This record gives sequence, structure tokens and C-alpha cells, in this order.
Amino acid sequence: MKKLFTTLALFAGLSISSFAQHCVGLDSVLITPGTGTVAGLHPSSDSLPCAVVGTVISDTIYFTNFTSFSGFTVQSLTIDSIGNLPYGTCWASNKKNNTFAGGENGTIYVHGLNGAAPGQYKLGIFIHATAGAITLPPYTNAETIANLRYYVRVTCHDSICPQLDTVNGKTHMYIAYAACPTTGINEVANDLSNVSVVPNPFTKTANVSFNSEVEGAFTVKMVSLLGATVSVKEVNVVRGSNEVSIERNSLSSGIYILSISNGNGQITKKVVIE
Repeated sequence: MKKLFTTLALFAGLSISSFAQHCVGLDSVLITPGTGTVAGLHPSSDSLPCAVVGTVISDTIYFTNFTSFSGFTVQSLTIDSIGNLPYGTCWASNKKNNTFAGGENGTIYVHGLNGAAPGQYKLGIFIHATAGAITLPPYTNAETIANLRYYVRVTCHDSICPQLDTVNGKTHMYIAYAACPTTGINEVANDLSNVSVVPNPFTKTANVSFNSEVEGAFTVKMVSLLGATVSVKEVNVVRGSNEVSIERNSLSSGIYILSISNGNGQITKKVVIE
């Protein structure tokens, strides 16, 4: 059982908010499961790269479920919730019901704009499972049962990813890092205001309008929930009012992340294509 819960704890490899949001509009069929043969999950928490404040996270975690524990064959394991995902992000698996058979390969995908403060976060995962005579009820906390912990680190732009503090992390949900300087994403957010997309949702074309305190070359980009760049447009921004059109072209219906950036950082907005 201990080995099984080790795998479960590793599911929570990216994270900040009490219970994480499940991604809405993300087609689970598009998330490809791994091809592993050894029970476990990669990467481990100490090798997971630091998330960066103010950037879009698109991380994939592959795993192989255990076939048995405590002498019992694993029939099924369901992920009920992944706790403490970074503010602005959501999670999904490659199964619509988030349920995996013993030995089955699967994938956890985490996506969204990371709004978390810099620091180290202790994560959690809530599951239920059936293995022979053993049944774990819904929302069983893997840490409470198996005393297991998993961590994610969030840093500023151009900061070194610190080593995990597993000693203090046992009793601290959050260990703060130095605050980010007022550059990068914050600088762009201060330069741009009144960002809107009309209509939103849209079917063919939408207009992106915003006010800018600076002028220069900016990039307007759309990214899918699977992290693929689907549209890029270079624009010359002027001080004052600006307007840029975005086209659907052959894009599928769903949720996309629109970003406006100038090399110092980016500001993002969710858009929906019907």
C-alpha cells in the first residue's frame, strides 16, 4: 500500500488554491497517456522545474499505476481532486472519469496562467481506490494515510530554482521566497489596461482592444489548453487606444489563452471559440 500511495502523492506535482479546478472544455482524448512499464511517476518533485510567476504553465506528468498492493490486485483508482494548484491553473487527465485500472498508463495535464506568489508549496492529492478487500472512500488524503508529501516551487523571472526544503516542508504548507521585483509581467500589466475581447465567445473573428502607456513592437499570441501556439501576430502598439483582430481560421471550438507581450513580460486573457 505504501508504494501505491507514493505514486498517488506524486500526482500533485504542480501547484496554490485549496482545491484545484478541473479544466473545463479540455478534451481528455487529446491528452496522450505514457508508455511506462515501471509503476511510478516522472518527474519526481525534486526534479520538477520551478514554475515562474506570471507565465503560462503547460506541464504533463506521466505515470503507471500499480497492479497490486498488500497482496491484493488493484481494480481501480480514481483521482478525486488535486490540491493546491497554482492560482489560475486547472488540471485534467487523459480519462474523462479520472479512473485508472491497475497497471494502466495515464497522464495528468496542468495548464493555465501561474498567479502564485514565489515560494515552496506542499501539495496534496485526494483519491479513492479498490484493491480486493481494501476500499478507500472518496477524497481520501494520501498524506494523512501514508505520511507522504510532494512539493512545487514557484520563482520569479530569471531566478535560480532553489533546492527543496523537505525538513521545514513537513510542517509548513508554504515557505516564502523573495518577492519578485516590479519588472516583467508586472511591468507589462502596468503598461496595458482595459484589455477586452469582443465578442467573447466568438465564432469567426474577434477584436482585441487595449490602452497602452508605451509604444513599440508587441506580439499577440493564442495558445491552446494543451500548450500549442495556434496563432501569432506581430503588431506595432501606439500610446493610447489600440485594436487588433484575431481570426478563428480552422481552430476547433474550445478555450484558448490570449497573450500580449513585448519581451519584458506578458498579460493574458481567456478567450472561447464556439
